[in-house]
Amino acid sequence: MSDMKDIVYYFPWPPTMNSYYSHTRNGVFISKKGRLYRESISESAHEQSPGGPPRLGVPLAMTVYLFPPDKRKRDLDNHMKALQDAMTQCGIWEDDSLVDQLYIFRGSVVPKGSVIVYLREGGPVIPIEYVEQLIEDGAL
Repeated sequence: MSDMKDIVYYFPWPPTMNSYYSHTRNGVFISKKGRLYRESISESAHEQSPGGPPRLGVPLAMTVYLFPPDKRKRDLDNHMKALQDAMTQCGIWEDDSLVDQLYIFRGSVVPKGSVIVYLREGGPVIPIEYVEQLIEDGAL
């Protein structure tokens, strides 16, 4: 166990994967919209982290509350890659592969959309036998 303190960030609404990347003949690149989102996350993280983002290097549990800008249908997971990529780019953590538990919740509609991210130290990796036993016991 590290001495990591729980961290909360308030971020702008992320683009979908469809608009985060640009596909060209020369390959796949982060789009202008994606680059602008990265910049907004970096600015926001630096404002909320005196001394700069923490560059976490421990297993993490990440809880994300997505408050959409309107009532359109959305796949919540379609917004996660842009958010996590931007969080990696601005130095909140070493890499998003550190996220061992990920919880995503849909929030109410708010003007312009919003995201609240809650980070804490992750729990142990769960062995498959544990989950199989839960299924066998009827707990899942």
